[in-house]
Amino acid sequence: MKADSPRVGRSSPLAGSFPSALTPLLGRVMFHRRRELGAVIAIAVTYSVFTYLNRAFLTWATFGGILTIAAEIGTITIGEGVLMVSGEFDLSVGSNFTFSAIVLGMLLKAAVPAALSVITVLGMAGLIGLLNGLITVRTRIPSFITTLGTLFFWNGMALWVTGGWPISFIAPLPVLNVLGNSTPSPASSLHVSAAWWAVAAVIFWIMLEKTRYGNWVYGTGGKTEAARAIGVPVDRVKLINFTICGLLAGLAGALQLGRMMSISPVRSGLELEAIASAVVGGVSLFGGIGTVLGMILGTIALASIEVGLVAAGAPSFWYTAFVGCVIIVIVVINTQLDRLIFTWRS
Repeated sequence: MKADSPRVGRSSPLAGSFPSALTPLLGRVMFHRRRELGAVIAIAVTYSVFTYLNRAFLTWATFGGILTIAAEIGTITIGEGVLMVSGEFDLSVGSNFTFSAIVLGMLLKAAVPAALSVITVLGMAGLIGLLNGLITVRTRIPSFITTLGTLFFWNGMALWVTGGWPISFIAPLPVLNVLGNSTPSPASSLHVSAAWWAVAAVIFWIMLEKTRYGNWVYGTGGKTEAARAIGVPVDRVKLINFTICGLLAGLAGALQLGRMMSISPVRSGLELEAIASAVVGGVSLFGGIGTVLGMILGTIALASIEVGLVAAGAPSFWYTAFVGCVIIVIVVINTQLDRLIFTWRS
């Protein structure tokens, strides 16, 4: 597929009824960008409601806290979202996240050089993702089933190597400060982990938006057989995206260890939260549609709800219920937008 060819996931099946000069604009503005609208609405409503309940919510300190909370799950969401765009899922990212952070903590406690420890853990996390991809691609077993199995496996491994006890550091190591513990100022609630999230977002935005590989990803998820027929290496794309997903899960685990200086082997449930963030940001559950911008907005929307509920003094378990409601509302909004656009074009 040529680098300047239209992206499958960004064009409408009806775009051909318009003059060719307008097709790229129509596909990009009316179909591609509107997918983030649900997340924008969720953020606007969240800020309106929680600012009304607590004026202190609308401050830079609160926003810095939201970005810090969003950094780890947002990093996972980028990997999960890219994989979803190519038509697959990875339910093991939460266990990969936890196991990677535990291994990093054990290596650092064993006085292994910091750089070698981080590189080893990221490589291991990427290999876990690659293993998921190989099983899925070679056996043709749905990735939902494959990664459900590896979710339990790596969760069990995390419990086994720790004996069920958390890995903690009393004093921060320099590498932990670099990964997530340091802040721009003593009064700031924004941690450096948010900067790592931003770096990942820029890298994968460029990959999806500006490269031939981005075309392949959208083609693989949107029109798999058509993409295969014109020479797109569909299986290779999926393997790479599984590896990316695993690597970013490992990076997120390292960021949380750096920020919290502790990691528990108990299951985190981050895999569903990452998928929820991607869906809220407009990533299709069926592949072929999604943007890094949407993944970021979706993550910020859910993190805003979490922080807002805490600021309002609501019980922590309300967050799960709110997330469920938000997902349903966003899916309804996107469905209605699909119908409105289809009607307008017709």
